[in-house]
Amino acid sequence: MERSEVERSATSTSWLRPAALGRAPRVHVIAPSGPIVEREVFDRGLALLERSLGRPCTLASNIFCEDGYFAGDDATRLAALQEALADPSIDALIAGRGGYGLTRLLHRLDPEPLRRAPKLIIGFSDTTALLVWALGRAGVTAIHGPSVQQLATLPEDDRERLISLARGEDPGALVAEEGAIVRGGRVQGWLLAGNIEVLRSLVGTPAMPSLSGAILALEELGERPYRIDRALTQLIRSGALRGVRGVMVGQLTGCEEPPGRRVQSPTAHEVVVERLSTLGVPVVTGFDFGHALDRHAALPVGGLVELNADHGALYMLEPVTAPPRETS
Repeated sequence: MERSEVERSATSTSWLRPAALGRAPRVHVIAPSGPIVEREVFDRGLALLERSLGRPCTLASNIFCEDGYFAGDDATRLAALQEALADPSIDALIAGRGGYGLTRLLHRLDPEPLRRAPKLIIGFSDTTALLVWALGRAGVTAIHGPSVQQLATLPEDDRERLISLARGEDPGALVAEEGAIVRGGRVQGWLLAGNIEVLRSLVGTPAMPSLSGAILALEELGERPYRIDRALTQLIRSGALRGVRGVMVGQLTGCEEPPGRRVQSPTAHEVVVERLSTLGVPVVTGFDFGHALDRHAALPVGGLVELNADHGALYMLEPVTAPPRETS
């Protein structure tokens, strides 16, 4: 198939692009969701990140706060996040970990500072909500990638892919090593990557953008198959997936029924295949991104990509960032 025959969204996307990370960038670690509960793991991930960047990171004032399952109460987390978004000296924000809590903040978060001075936001899991908000409310691209805590357990290849994307480079094709081609084809569009349950929670809120023209990358952690079925059914029936051009499915980590259940259940993979096949667009499973401790490939949120479902491969067509700015 010639490139001209591929369904296209545009020659480039129209989102605002943060500057690519240059030499010794200023990267700030945020904690807008859950608390850092594994300090040793976090410290290892932070050391690896700082070594890759060539400069120490700064830490949010609430980074080690604990308030139940939050890293501080709503006011504390909101103030720390808004301050970081408004700080012009910061080049990028990366989540310390996921957890839960961002959906409680989004309606009070001002997108204007990010619009005026775009900075790169990196994260996944609950940070899906912030990535979607950045794209939908501020119109700024981002990276769906490892949190600081997850970096401690990933191979060097995945850390290098994250840094490469953040520097405006093409890390090469991402190929599904295993999985299934649910429906073949070759499509182009802008990429939105995220957690299934978090995306479901954004349906009907101002943070959720139209997904028309998008290629969707989905992953999940710890949800039983029927819960994944329910979340995907809501995304489909609500119209949130209207206009999606293709879907790539990542890791479905720990998404099994508990042992000893008397009712026979389909697997999470079978549920995803059955639900997404109703969209009538190219769908491929088996990509290495998500919650697994041993692999997580970073993805460009808002960047123009091509999904070749026949080959189970994703290609970047443009950088997710603008040229780097000077740093000292």
